[in-house]
Amino acid sequence: MATKLIHMPSVLFVAIFCLALAGCEGDDGNNGAAGADGISCWDLNENGVGDPEEDLNGDGVVDVLDCREPLPGGTATVMGTVSSTTGTLDSNTSLFFAPTAVMAAKPDLRFAASSHIPEGAIEADVEDDGTYTVDLEPGTYDVFASRPGYEEFMQEGYEVGGDDTLDIALVEVPDGEYITSEDCGVCHTSTYDSFVQTGHPYKLNKSEGNQQPQYPFTNLDGVLERIMGADNTLGAPMSYDNVSYVIGGFHWKARFMDGDGFIVTGDEVQYNFIDDSMTAYNAGTVDKPYNCGNCHTTGWQHTDDTLNPNRQDDLPGMDGTFAMTGIQCEACHGAGAAHAKGTGGITRNALARTLVELTAPDAGYGLPIACGECHTRDGERDYSTYISSFDQALIDASAPDPRPDEMGGRIKAKGGFEQHHEQYDEALGIDPDTLASVRSPGFIGAHVDCGTCHNPHGSAIKQTEPTYTGEMGVDLTKGRCLDCHPNYDPALLPSSMSALNCQDCHMPDLPKSARSTPPEGEGPELGDVATHIFKIVLDSTLPQFTADDAYAYPRINTDYACRVCHNGVDVFPVTDGLADSYMFHTNVTN
Repeated sequence: MATKLIHMPSVLFVAIFCLALAGCEGDDGNNGAAGADGISCWDLNENGVGDPEEDLNGDGVVDVLDCREPLPGGTATVMGTVSSTTGTLDSNTSLFFAPTAVMAAKPDLRFAASSHIPEGAIEADVEDDGTYTVDLEPGTYDVFASRPGYEEFMQEGYEVGGDDTLDIALVEVPDGEYITSEDCGVCHTSTYDSFVQTGHPYKLNKSEGNQQPQYPFTNLDGVLERIMGADNTLGAPMSYDNVSYVIGGFHWKARFMDGDGFIVTGDEVQYNFIDDSMTAYNAGTVDKPYNCGNCHTTGWQHTDDTLNPNRQDDLPGMDGTFAMTGIQCEACHGAGAAHAKGTGGITRNALARTLVELTAPDAGYGLPIACGECHTRDGERDYSTYISSFDQALIDASAPDPRPDEMGGRIKAKGGFEQHHEQYDEALGIDPDTLASVRSPGFIGAHVDCGTCHNPHGSAIKQTEPTYTGEMGVDLTKGRCLDCHPNYDPALLPSSMSALNCQDCHMPDLPKSARSTPPEGEGPELGDVATHIFKIVLDSTLPQFTADDAYAYPRINTDYACRVCHNGVDVFPVTDGLADSYMFHTNVTN
């Protein structure tokens, strides 16, 4: 019988073969090539290395604890209460959580006045009952809290991993202490935002972080390099590393204090903005101490072996200590801690401090200071007797005191100008020969109250700057004058001078702060500050200054009232005889 061959399809053959193999276990093959590493959650720049800037929680190790990815479940809720030793606080409390990674530097906690919340920080709204609730991504945060009248609070490295409770307790600032203008601005926001565009806060400025102080409208770029002929022991400061403080810098001029706190003196050490010049200040004086804190700082206390042995920042050139640089809100309104906490009031319009208050052990610390206590020279009352030069003149002459209070004096002069910051003395009108005031009670009542014309929260000299956004400091037109003197409007006169403003004649630049303007024709040399003498007396026999050039008389003579314009160059000149017989306000019977 013949053998019969059976031919299977090839597909069926392969299937049977594979089934046979499945029943056998062979050797493992070789490992494949390694795949590429993934990116760690902490590796922000994806370079595979733990860089210092990736140590977000600041523990010295770059690991998963530095990751900022949300945990499953999204955000976490943190809630709590802000309180003090006297109870819960309120919605005037500022509280925010800043991811540790975004804080290049610790912020000024008094941010609320101008909304200076650090970029990347999350603000928690504090309710009137002191409670708050805030949703945060899990991570590490620095917590900041502040409220006017309380010490600032900071907690670093607060870990948020789930819902949590964080109660915060703020420490009270004692009654009678200062709190800062920024704290005032938390409630008085628009007033504060205007005030910081005035010159008062910039009378003295610390060189923070060895940097030039910042001003609203000016800068001191390149000025240090121009100082020459410095007489102080440390010499001219070459950079702000060598500058402890800057005196001024807001408008007229700037002076510098060296690393020991002494004022830099010498031939070319004062910078003047009006003509971009460098001029001398106390040339020949070596290591001049800073003792100007009465009117350049807030909360000044003179160094005294018994009452106050300290010096600001432990600088040997500082003759005292202060709570804040510059003239801040509380210099005029008094220390504000009690007011901010609701445990006391605040002074709206300061009265002159008395000699009894100034000679007390605390030298009047915390008391409000009236305008006339600083806008005077002859009336300056300083450590240690607090007897002014005018006080002494009255004592020596056994003369009655013509002042309504214990401040002010004669109008001091030097070099053919009134000295600056004497506005109160100018309005007070003390005759240097008689030590009596030439003003009527009505004049004194209206003009020694600076607020009659000036808004202390606005700038009179910067309000015309294009970038100025503050309140009007003073009416630069004749409008405010005419509120009290409506019949003296120059527009009522049928003359070529009917377009004048009252200030053109009644407030010439008799005082000098930084620089003077050379005379034109028959006109006088002018200073750079408007006088507040106001009263014009056209009598060519009356001088403007005493024979020894020590004082100015409380009247504006022909040279300054008329010849500033009528100098023969700008306008036709006037003779003494013509001026003496001239009556400007012909519609008013004198």
